[in-house]
Amino acid sequence: MIRAEDLTYVYPPALPDGPRTTALDRLSFEVPAGACLAVTGPNGCGKTTLCLAVAGLAPRLTGGHLSGRVTVAGRDVQAEPPGALADLIGIVFQDPVGQLFNPTVEDEIAWGLENLGLPPSEIGERIEWALGAVGLTDVPREQPPQTLSGGQQKRLALAAALALRPQVLILDEPSGGLAPAARAEMIAVLRDLRARHGLTLLLTENDPAVIVALADEVLLLDGGRPIRQARPRDIYPALNPRAFPGVAIPPASRFAAVASAGGGLHLNCLTPEEAIEQARHYPLDGVRALREDSPAHFTGGEPAVQLEGLTFAYRPGAPVLRDLDLTIRRGEFVVLTGDNGAGKTTLAKHLIGLLRPTRGTVRLFGAETARRPIGELAHLVGFAFQNPELQIFSPTVREEVAFGPRNLGVSGPQLDRVVEHALRRFNLLDLADHPPAALSFSARRMVALASIAAMETPILVLDEPTVGLDAAGQARVMNWLEGRHREGATVLLITHDMELAAAHAGRMLVLERGEIVADGPPRQIFSQPDVLKRAGLGLPFAARFAQALGHPALAADLTPEGVARVWLEALQ
Repeated sequence: MIRAEDLTYVYPPALPDGPRTTALDRLSFEVPAGACLAVTGPNGCGKTTLCLAVAGLAPRLTGGHLSGRVTVAGRDVQAEPPGALADLIGIVFQDPVGQLFNPTVEDEIAWGLENLGLPPSEIGERIEWALGAVGLTDVPREQPPQTLSGGQQKRLALAAALALRPQVLILDEPSGGLAPAARAEMIAVLRDLRARHGLTLLLTENDPAVIVALADEVLLLDGGRPIRQARPRDIYPALNPRAFPGVAIPPASRFAAVASAGGGLHLNCLTPEEAIEQARHYPLDGVRALREDSPAHFTGGEPAVQLEGLTFAYRPGAPVLRDLDLTIRRGEFVVLTGDNGAGKTTLAKHLIGLLRPTRGTVRLFGAETARRPIGELAHLVGFAFQNPELQIFSPTVREEVAFGPRNLGVSGPQLDRVVEHALRRFNLLDLADHPPAALSFSARRMVALASIAAMETPILVLDEPTVGLDAAGQARVMNWLEGRHREGATVLLITHDMELAAAHAGRMLVLERGEIVADGPPRQIFSQPDVLKRAGLGLPFAARFAQALGHPALAADLTPEGVARVWLEALQ
């Protein structure tokens, strides 16, 4: 169905007289009809460029030069205008904001259907089906897409593509920003479409769990060049993390590697189900000797963030936050999680004055925010938007990073040192003179985070800061956050990544329909699977493994490597 032959793509220079960038280098592959090929690799390896090229959008929309040939269902995508391929190829971009432009949710899905000339009755049926397929039936049809959460926007973009019933669907990082339940829904829908209608999938993805669930084969790219193409089961066990630090390994495979190396066992698993099944072959008499410590409770410093009766509604009669009471103390590392649309971003925006309560109060270090201008609050809170486009506006990366500290009164050699340190920390020195708009999504994410880091505020509020980043980028961000936390900063991290929360959170908050339904240490939160399920969430590997084996003490360390070590201790 998809055939790429000797595909090479070179971007135009980002700077005058600068070098050209080769994003794809003599790439050839095939995807049979009804199959799914997942493309993975470190940020900058060419994944997004490949999606644009296969859809016939590059170099039309991007400039540069493309050589080689791409055919879809025998049609040369470069020889036909993109509109002529609308009933053949559907695409969902990594950043859904770039493709949502209609005034309402319903109009967004109807737009493509109307352009195909379908009768109104069929358009209505397809809209209903598409919204149900992606779990958006509870969103008002008349709501503007721009007011949806980031995860809901991604679901809407997928619904608009699915409604066209294409033969080929191209998905660029489809799971980024989706809550676990929404991700599972997406996987189920795509599997069903493959089984029922022979849908062919080309997806780029950092999340190995999505790849394992959907892909027949994985194409590993590095520097635009194909490294290997094989089944997920053949790719991941043989992958050397040191050689490819940007490629995430499935948690079950990480568990198996530690368990096999430390215990002389021979485990080979890609999914939690496989790990649990293989572990059950070994008796666990020794687990009774393990000590299950009570989760530590943070009793640190003064209140940094206080919410009292916080209620907020974008529209009268439809509250997004409902009478929230919350205290976060100085020096806490808190993870805020919940389903797409639960109100997480809305809550975060109250901490920097972008939103003001409909009712109730917000205090930072004891002072009410309603009486303070946004510029004053910026001295206290560094805020990273879920979409980096919302906070990047300077002509160069260096100027973007310097903007915040300069407006806080930093100048001269001190400003230079702060900016240089932030650029180095986020691996941006080589891009310092580049315009941010010309960078990849992951690089723009790093620019936005470097801009926050340079301000050195006592409170950090980060909304899905690791979405779109490869494993190495995620590690870089979390190392920075852990360092700031050790220095005494208060961290509020919004994420749907349960593995990330398990590894780093000192405290977790679960938000469901604008209300906090769980609050406590991660191990305590992960002992409530029913609460998590209602909130659209799930368990990290370690907690799931321990609960399935009936020994909660196995999850004393909530990382895959940690639970493997505890399990081996129990076996011995």
